[in-house]
Amino acid sequence: MNAIDRRSFLKASAAAAMAASLSGGAVPESADPELGGRGSVPWYTRSRRRCFLDFHIAEWDAQFLSKIDPASYAECVKTAKATATTVFANAHTGLCTYPTKVGKMHACLKGRDLLKEFIEQLHGRSIDVVVYYCSFYTDWYYDNHPEARVVDAQGRAQKLQVNSQGKPRRFSMCCMNNRAYREFAIAQLTEICKGYDFEGLWPDMTFWPTVCYCETCRKRYHDEVGAEIPRQINWEDPAWVKFQRTRQRWLLEYTHLVTATIKKLKPGVTVAHQSQTFTGDWLFGASLDLCDNMDWLSSDLYGERYGLSFYGKLFHSLSRIRPFEHINCWNWPHIHEHVVTRTESELRISAFSAFAHDGAMVFLDALDPVGTVHKRHYAALGKVFGELADYESFMGDGKLAADAAIYFSFDSDIDLSENGQDVMTAGYNFEPGRRALAANTHRKASQSLAKTLIQDHIPYAVVTRRDLGRLADYQVVLLPNVAMLDKEEMDAFRTYVRAGGGLYASKGTSLLSTAGVRQKDFPLGDLLGVAYAGETHGHITYVTPEIAHTALFRGFDADYPFVIYDSQLRVQARKGAETLATITLPYTDPGGARFSSILTDPPGIRSADPAVVLNRFGKGRVLYAAGVPEMMAHETQRQVIAAWVRFLCGRPLLVQTEAPKSVEILLWHQPRQKRCLVNLLNHQQELPNIPILDLKMVVRTPQGAPKAARLLPARSALACRAEADSVEFRLPRLDTFAMVEVIYE
Repeated sequence: MNAIDRRSFLKASAAAAMAASLSGGAVPESADPELGGRGSVPWYTRSRRRCFLDFHIAEWDAQFLSKIDPASYAECVKTAKATATTVFANAHTGLCTYPTKVGKMHACLKGRDLLKEFIEQLHGRSIDVVVYYCSFYTDWYYDNHPEARVVDAQGRAQKLQVNSQGKPRRFSMCCMNNRAYREFAIAQLTEICKGYDFEGLWPDMTFWPTVCYCETCRKRYHDEVGAEIPRQINWEDPAWVKFQRTRQRWLLEYTHLVTATIKKLKPGVTVAHQSQTFTGDWLFGASLDLCDNMDWLSSDLYGERYGLSFYGKLFHSLSRIRPFEHINCWNWPHIHEHVVTRTESELRISAFSAFAHDGAMVFLDALDPVGTVHKRHYAALGKVFGELADYESFMGDGKLAADAAIYFSFDSDIDLSENGQDVMTAGYNFEPGRRALAANTHRKASQSLAKTLIQDHIPYAVVTRRDLGRLADYQVVLLPNVAMLDKEEMDAFRTYVRAGGGLYASKGTSLLSTAGVRQKDFPLGDLLGVAYAGETHGHITYVTPEIAHTALFRGFDADYPFVIYDSQLRVQARKGAETLATITLPYTDPGGARFSSILTDPPGIRSADPAVVLNRFGKGRVLYAAGVPEMMAHETQRQVIAAWVRFLCGRPLLVQTEAPKSVEILLWHQPRQKRCLVNLLNHQQELPNIPILDLKMVVRTPQGAPKAARLLPARSALACRAEADSVEFRLPRLDTFAMVEVIYE
């Protein structure tokens, strides 16, 4: 196809969608019919066991892809007892697996329609198909269209280093604002939707790779805002925050364009964009509205157990349709390893971690360059998925019951220590050595708080502003350094506490408007019980408990106070609020040359400045911390934070147990069945797990009088003692996962 024909095809495929998107109008959405596939049952309800075939293979060697066999792969998926798998239409290379008219087909396929073969072989075995399509990070388009490249603040367009061995520059990044690239992507998606039959489409890399200063972005920002793109990060500068909101809007617009195009062409197909957007910091460009353009959240989550728990709950909360998807690769420790594969125990803990959170597990297998796969591992996966299948019929109904809710804000997903820095310091996503978020940031503090709740067996959820109307479902709402809040959020917190809720907030909560305006005092000061008076100097401070309140600071006292590796705000307690602890500073400035002890910075200067304040508001109570003590990692410090959460609870916790810290307990309330499901996940640091025997538990049902406890899936009766609203039982053995059904009247 010549250049003129190619251009005509692109315009014919995408003109209407582009016009609506770029003019600010909406692309016509299809009605929301039953999201099925083949047959009347929605494909995603068939099981929570899925696979993913990853092949970003180059074409410079004729033997590449020479041994690829869709029939053999389909048999592997069947052996794994998975009911769905993802296959590629294109890759990070930008090369297609089907005969595209607007891009480049992989040369080693020699015209072979591999996408069609995969779909036919998989459908022939009753396996659902999700088609992968890569946006932005496409090497072929980048090489052939320099005008579409992402450009950094120094005017450079360069390929990104990734965490592969040797850290070469392998990722090519195109800008989502480039009109020609958008038309190209929409044209390819049109080809795929019109040419093939499949159940789902998975657009990858739907996020900003960095802050882009290409000609298109600069012109568009000037046309829309009347200003140049800022070159200095400053979350207390409305001009910078306006630009960040614009980046979020631009990403939302592109995502909507892609989803709306797919839904219009194939109304019954599900769309789940790559959701690492929601696991990264502000650079990615996530927003709550972005969730509306995907049926559920789906992301690679290679992290440790605490990250899997936090994001499992966040994804469950944000997904419009459930289950959400947790994707993990077969290789250990992450996707950049090709040979070392996970053990059966590692596969099992990953699968059941997703399942315990009401998610679906997707295992990713990286294709060998010649086209072969690791066949022998599909049998091991079949064993794990076979175990998981026994529990599937019990999940999918009801809601997560929790005592505590961590409030997560994408507006506050920022790092104030970046203020005043050149935008180049933000780097690129996935860049080796990229600056990490500070421990006191909202995201890091939220995850640390989650770890504390897990270890102390306090059932928790992760909620967002979309859950403001149901805060009363939780005994305690936790605001870990939520700097940016708007009036709707603050009014909801006041209403919640006034009615009897417990609230914890730390440091800069509410000090910034969502437009980036620094407030002279806390807009939530009436609720928090404090007034702003400044900030301490230095990166080490202490929290010294008042004698009357040492019970809330077990292990710490006036001589040996609680340390925070961060500054604290200077606040004044408002009338009626009670100071539980005060700020103590080191003898000397930790950053200076003068010292009291050459190796440490001991506490030495007591102050009257409140560090922790208790405020009674209506029927409820609020604890405010002038620092971010939840960021601290030692067990003794976590015990203090857990004690504060328990103190704010007005009634017994839903779960009481002396289980080891390796056990997380999730409670799912299913009122239609008049039962609660207790999911127990044993995730020890060293695998395989050491079994836990004779585990005693007390579970309180959210409603009704419990009458029986049964071990699933066999429904074996457990000896129990039932009270008015709780039941006590012992679990004989916990290896990796157990599910207990508590029936109530």
